[in-house]
Amino acid sequence: MKLKPGRVVAYVALIVIGLVGIAPFVYLAVLSTKKRIEITAQVPPALTFNWTQIAKNYTEVLFGQGMLSFTLNSLIVVGAATAIAIVIGTPAAYAFSRLRFKNSDSLASTILSMRFMPPIAVAIPLFLMVKTAGLSDTYFGLILPYVAFSLPLVVWIMIGFFDEVPREIDEAAMIDGGTHFVILWRIMLPIVRPGLLTAALFGALFIWNEFLVALYVINSRGLQTISLGAATLVSAQRPIDWNIAAAVGVVTVIPILIFSLFVQRYIVRGLTAGAVK
Repeated sequence: MKLKPGRVVAYVALIVIGLVGIAPFVYLAVLSTKKRIEITAQVPPALTFNWTQIAKNYTEVLFGQGMLSFTLNSLIVVGAATAIAIVIGTPAAYAFSRLRFKNSDSLASTILSMRFMPPIAVAIPLFLMVKTAGLSDTYFGLILPYVAFSLPLVVWIMIGFFDEVPREIDEAAMIDGGTHFVILWRIMLPIVRPGLLTAALFGALFIWNEFLVALYVINSRGLQTISLGAATLVSAQRPIDWNIAAAVGVVTVIPILIFSLFVQRYIVRGLTAGAVK
């Protein structure tokens, strides 16, 4: 088959974009295998892996710096907050999509607008509320704000997916005696599964990388998330170990990268759903 010029240009552009996107991570991986002196003695450092230093650097990160504990804390918080947001947001999205009520469209837009609000705008009130409720320095005190921040995105994504499902399916189920709960649980959820995974991924990405809320809520080192733990490596009181900081960056990316690879098929379907009717 002959390649058309436009297709060749598209392939070249995709390759360039891919290389630009992956280059920083490859450079980060290279730095994570070096000694500190190798990074500071030559600027920029050589683009070669120091295979003998890998075990030492990553052992220091996971056990010496406590990043394994921070990663587990983040997995607990991300998993719980994302699951709660999906459980609450999915029925809400179904209601907005299927149950028409007064000002439903404006209310849905209002919910989405809350997602545009930066966390710093509510950081101090949030800290005071969590402290007053006695939830400061607890998992639950961190999970609740993350659920609130993730819900608008989950609701808005799921509304789009429910809207793509023909209403004739609901009508046929109702003729057979199905209630809205039965329709949602037994019919809709299997159909919109790519949407659930898409919403879960975007919600998890935000929570995994979030720093400010965790900074205000968590005080003890034992409950710090991976974003807080990584921040402790950069301090004005001592020289920065760039090789260790790079290894922390790699460890931070790996869990989300693995999750994305597992659900990639569903994410692609989710992002392209409704493109063609």
